[in-house]
Amino acid sequence: MPVLDHKKMPSLLKPFFITMALLTVSLPVQAATNPSKIVADAMAVLQELRSAPDAGIPDALLSRCHALAVFPSVYKGGLFIGASYGNGILMVRDKRDCNWKGPIFLTLKGGSFGWQIGVKSTDLVLVITNKRGVDSFLKNNVTLGGDISVAAGPVGRKAGIGTDAALRAEVYSYSRSKGFFAGISLEGCYIAHDYEANRIFYHKCLTPWEILHHGNPASAITQALRALLEHCCCR
Repeated sequence: MPVLDHKKMPSLLKPFFITMALLTVSLPVQAATNPSKIVADAMAVLQELRSAPDAGIPDALLSRCHALAVFPSVYKGGLFIGASYGNGILMVRDKRDCNWKGPIFLTLKGGSFGWQIGVKSTDLVLVITNKRGVDSFLKNNVTLGGDISVAAGPVGRKAGIGTDAALRAEVYSYSRSKGFFAGISLEGCYIAHDYEANRIFYHKCLTPWEILHHGNPASAITQALRALLEHCCCR
């Protein structure tokens, strides 16, 4: 059985410590973001994605979706070990009247192994296509690629997606990159509710179910977010 040369251990562990140092710098910045800023940043992401005709989310997919999760600035980093962290929101649509409810605040965390280089900030949009996908997001934790299926979404505003039966994945993912990164995967990442952000935003402790069903008074930024979603998705 081969024996590790302990003299070589520092050099072998160097990529790990570099990764941890980079994440230590970047992650607290995102974690400290206040809920209203998360909503404002999410709106900016939606507007930017919708303004790209050749690389946007298909209108047909948005018109059929049951919910959207938006994570502005998801940080990923790694040389041998990759890790990710981000704050975001979930908006759920009432299919009966096309009214959007939320936001519910979320965190995305996870790790992966592979030849990954650098630290990258990526805007992430998850299009949830059915009720089962929504129900999974309303649980406290959901693992992408485990609890629910995830696939890279079709690109192009006018791209056809066929019938509902053709939407085999419960979640389609879209990203907008702000830095260099060799390869990105959502497999194994998990999403949890950010109860503290919900409390700050709504000025009281609320569960995701209460946010969706108790008709909480909408702030100005919430009304703006809902109006944007109605414009983007109800066509």
